[in-house]
Order: sequence, then structure tokens, then C-alpha cells
Amino acid sequence: MMPLGYRQSPILMYHRLTPRTGSHPCSMSVARFRWQLAYLRVLGYRSLPPRMVAEHMRRGTPVPPRRVVITFDDGYLDTLALALPLLRKYGFSATCYVVAGAVGQVSGWTAPAPLMDWPDLRAWLEGGMEVGSHSLTHPDLTTLGDASLHEEVVASRARLEDGLGMPVRSFAYPFNCVDRRALEAVAAAGYDDAVAGAEILRSPYTLVRGDAARGPWWRFGLRLFPAYPAMRGLYRTLVPCRVG
Repeated sequence: MMPLGYRQSPILMYHRLTPRTGSHPCSMSVARFRWQLAYLRVLGYRSLPPRMVAEHMRRGTPVPPRRVVITFDDGYLDTLALALPLLRKYGFSATCYVVAGAVGQVSGWTAPAPLMDWPDLRAWLEGGMEVGSHSLTHPDLTTLGDASLHEEVVASRARLEDGLGMPVRSFAYPFNCVDRRALEAVAAAGYDDAVAGAEILRSPYTLVRGDAARGPWWRFGLRLFPAYPAMRGLYRTLVPCRVG
């Protein structure tokens, strides 16, 4: 159990940005994303990477107030084209979790959409952002055998590091699904942290995050409360994970 001083920052999950909501599964309109960033800025929030949340968890110390982690899954091309300019305009950074085996291709786990290639990912990094692994092929890791699980976790990191020429230290579980085997595989692979949909185990490898594209405006505000991770964990004991 973590010391009582521990408190996690809100971790927000995004996928695609599109001209209008609903034009792609898990999409958010550009206008709504702009509103959320403006809202965070007005409230005085500053961004930090997932590894800093994990570091505070290991120390058992609270993350400073009004800090937020912004994450994008899959590595869609519109993350670079539409999200990066807005992030820079409002003074935030973000981590994009990339499906390493699909760089430069079209997504096959949702409705087809173009993904960033290696020059795009480098442009994302040059814009002050970060890249993490979202596995090699985007399977539900909880359904895999040991060999396939190892390949998805280890080979994805190796491929990203080879393509980008820099360390990749953060992981996001596909579909936000994680169990103890997946957690242990990610930890053994040498990642510093991992983000998940719910707090099944309080660990730097199951940092809780919520889908910022879903629900009315007040639900976005709810995700900023320190108690949200515990609430999310309770919810996910009742509702299976599948989005992510």
C-alpha cells in the first residue's frame, strides 16, 4: 500500500482529433479539445509526463497540485497535424503512445485512419512532446500467451527506440486492459511507468487515466479531482475494459 501522502495527477486519454465529434470511433472534435486546453490553462494547470507521476508514487509523495498528464493513443496522423499546434499554443506537453508495428500504416483495430510515420514522430518529439509504446500490434495483452506477451511489450520498445534513436520508457496497455501478468511483463521489460484504464493494483505500471473525449463537460471537470482514480477503479470492477 502506498503511503497516505501519495496523490495521483489526473491523466487524460485522447485518440483522434477530427473536425466534428463522432466521425471516427474514440474521436473528439478539434473545437472541444481546444476548449479543454483553454479550461485547463484558465484553472492554472501545468502538464507533466507520466514518469513524474510514477516517481512520486514510488516515493510516496504527492504530485504538486494542478498538474495534468495528457496522453494520445495509437499515433494517428491528426495527433501531429491538429493536436500539436494546440498543445503548443496553450503551453502543454503530451505523450503519444505508438503502435510500433504499424508506424506509417493505417489503423486496423478501429475504423481505418492514417498513422504517423517516422518523420512525423520525430516532428512530434521536436515539438516538445514524448513518445511511448502502445505494443507492437495492439492486441488485448490479457489474452496472450507468455511468448506473445513478451514480444508485444519488448519488441515494440526496441523498434521505437531503433526508429527514433532515443529511449522509450512509458507504456500504454491496448484497450486499457491490464492484469498482473501484463503488468509484470511491462515492468520486466524495463519501462519506467505504464498507464491503464483502472487501478487494479496501485503501481507505477497501472497509472489510472480517463477518456477525456467521452461524456458531458462536467465529467471532464470530474476527472480533475484527486479522488477520480479511486472512483475509476471502483467503476472498472463492475464494467469490463475495452476502449483504448
